This record gives sequence, structure tokens and C-alpha cells, in this order.
Amino acid sequence: MSEAGPALPEPPANGFRTFLILWSTQTLSLFGSFVSMFGVNIWLTRELYPDPTQRGALALGLTATAIATTAPLILMMPLAGAYADRHDKRRTMLIANVINALLSFVLAAMLATGTLTLGSAVVILASLAVTGAFHSASFDSSYGLLVPPHQLQRANGMMQTSYGLSQLLAPALAAALIATPVLARSAGPSLQWLGTFDNGVLFTFLADGVSFLVAALAISAIRLPQPVRIGPLPTHSLWKDVRDGLEWILHRRPFVWLISFGSLVNLTFAPLILLLPLLVRDRMGTDLAARGMSFEAALALVNTAGGLGGVIGGIAISLTGGIRTHRTYVIVGAMIVLGLGEVIAGLSTSVWLCAVGMFVGELFVPMLNSTSYALWQTLTPPEMLGRALSSRRFISQSFFPLGTMVAGWLAVPIEPWLVVTLSGIALALICAGQLMNPRFAQLETRMREAAARP
Repeated sequence: MSEAGPALPEPPANGFRTFLILWSTQTLSLFGSFVSMFGVNIWLTRELYPDPTQRGALALGLTATAIATTAPLILMMPLAGAYADRHDKRRTMLIANVINALLSFVLAAMLATGTLTLGSAVVILASLAVTGAFHSASFDSSYGLLVPPHQLQRANGMMQTSYGLSQLLAPALAAALIATPVLARSAGPSLQWLGTFDNGVLFTFLADGVSFLVAALAISAIRLPQPVRIGPLPTHSLWKDVRDGLEWILHRRPFVWLISFGSLVNLTFAPLILLLPLLVRDRMGTDLAARGMSFEAALALVNTAGGLGGVIGGIAISLTGGIRTHRTYVIVGAMIVLGLGEVIAGLSTSVWLCAVGMFVGELFVPMLNSTSYALWQTLTPPEMLGRALSSRRFISQSFFPLGTMVAGWLAVPIEPWLVVTLSGIALALICAGQLMNPRFAQLETRMREAAARP
């Protein structure tokens, strides 16, 4: 007798309201993580490697922490996706948030006691990424149980907006938290105890921990409908589920072609994400001095500009539902604009021009992601969607740590701005070349045919 999968229950009457609670608190947690990562970059740039002659050490430090926050999450995604399909998603998210809160508080305690080193920071950040993989897999596959089909597009648009909102608001808050000890020393007696702290980065780590606790409390107060399994529980291992998802994609070359676009973005945009603190501190140093702007404020400005672009792009997708025709052309067009934005940021010696580049590039990221995700949702058989999506994310996002390592290595002998600029040029030119490939016009049709094969 063949084994049947779970049957999806009808969304509850108050499902969208529950989704709003889940979305808002998990967005707060994501917001806290952006604040914390901003604090890590400030700690590396201003305190661990503050001298311009330490550019090589700083580039390697930024590389190590960036890989620690991305590589474990990516590598664990296929296993976490298979785990989420078998276990209670609400419980998984709750446990993951509690663990991440504790890890954030450990990070803060080590910084406060002067025991935090690059090595220990990498270990803690990698642990946060591992638990984050299980949380993300459960969260991504849970809101479809809450939201009615006619509101799924709206929910997807809100999910795209979350990242832009976090990038928009987190830098300003992080900069304010880092400045807390200095501000407290000139405040009234009730706040002067905050001035006893030497390191304001501590408060970014504490804020991250608190955001995880708030998310955990919200999850503990809601209920998620569970799929009703028809037939016995699977007896094969999780690794077989992982292998099935990977094999389904790899045996369908049009899907691999689509994944290659996301892989290219992750490979070529990683240098800008990694080397932005170096660009702001060194390449724009003269401009910052002329404007009387601190490094923290300038880094917050350019990150905020990128977040603003992401928010505007996400809201546009939420309101319009995106473009539903010629979707592969939309994906490649968005990637060309992203590459041009990276070029602008890389060539900039002005902090405001760099902010323009970040805004232009990230304005079309929600369109790129939502269009690609919609292709997978509509063309992948439902019984393969969970495993296929986790495998897709694993393959494409694996190129981000690769791009990070290459950029960190190149930034030692080569000027960082040149690494960023050449990466953006490569992204734009490769994508433009796709538009001249006659087989590219048939990609979506070929994907549909490949998905229908047994």
C-alpha cells in the first residue's frame, strides 16, 4: 500500500489575524537579528581592528562572521525542512526562539566581561544560524495553514516586506543603542548608570535577545492548525527526504537553470554586503569628515537606504500582486538593476551616492524573490513543494558564503571598492547575456513540462 502524505486543514476563521500576530513578532525577531549583526560589524571595525593598517585582518574578520551567520543556516536547511514536515511547527519555533535568546545573552555577557574574541563570536553566531534554520523552515511552511488561498499573495508580500523593514529601521536603532553610554553620561542621575558601560555594542546583543523572547511568548499564546496525516508515519530517514528533494530538482534541468539565477545573485552581491563597512570607513572617510558624520551614522544611513528600497518594493508587490506574465524576464531584469546598484555603491566616494546605489539595488529584490517563489509555487507538484523549496534554498544560498569567502580573500590584495564594482558589473552583464539566449524565452514552458514528468 502506498504511503499518503498529510492533508491540509481548512484555515481557521481567525487565521489571518493569527498570521498577523505570528508575522509581526517574528519580524520583530528578525529586526533584532539585524540590530545584533550591525553591532557585530561595529565591534569588528571600531574595536577589534580599528587601525586602517589592519584592513586585511578586518576583511577576514568580517568574512568569518558573515560565513558563521549564513553557512550553517544554509547547510542545515534541507534537513530542517524535512524535520518541519514531520514535527510540530509551533513547538519547533518556540524552542528555537528560546535557544536563540539564551545565545544572544551569552554573547552580551562575554562582551561585557571582556572575554569575547573573534573565535567565540563565530561559534555563537554559527549556533544562532543552526537554530535559525529550523525556525525558518517551520515558519515558512506554517503560515499557509493559517491564511486562506485568496489572501496568500498578500501574505507573501508582507513576508517580502519584513526584510526591508528590518534593514530600514535596524541600523538607526543599532547606532542609537551603541551611543547609549556616551549619551547617558551627559543625562540626568537616573540614566548615568548606563554610562558605566564602556561598550554600547552590548545593548544591540541584549535587544536581539529580548526580541527572541517576545517572539517565543507570542508563539506560546497561539495555536497552529496541524495537517491531518492520512496513512502511517514515514519510516524512512530524514536523509531520504533530503535526497528526494535534491534529486527531484537535479533531474529537471529547467529548474536548475532558474536556481542558477538566485545562485548568481548570492555569489555577486555578497561582496557588497561583506565589504560595505570597509567602503564606508576608508573610501568615504574624507566625505564623512567633511560632513562631520560618524562612521556608525554613515553605515546606518547606507543600510537604511537599502532597507527603504526593499520596503517600497515589498509594498508595491503586496498592493499589486506583482507581474504574472513573462516572469523569467522579470527575474533577470531585476537582477540587472541589482548589479547596477552595486556598481554605483562600489564606485561611490560620497556616502549619499552610496546610499542611492543601495536603494536602487534593493528596490527590486522583493520583485525578484516573489516572482521566483511564485514560479516554484505554481509549477512544483504539491507533494514535492516542501522538500523542493528547502533544496532550492540550500543550492542557491550556498553561493553566498562562497561569494563572501572569495570577496574577503580578494579584498586583502585588491581595493575593496574594486571587488564590489567588478562583482556588480559581472552580475549585470551575465544577466543581459541571458536575454539574448534564444532558449531563455522558453524557460518557463520547459519548467512546466519538466514538472509534469513522473
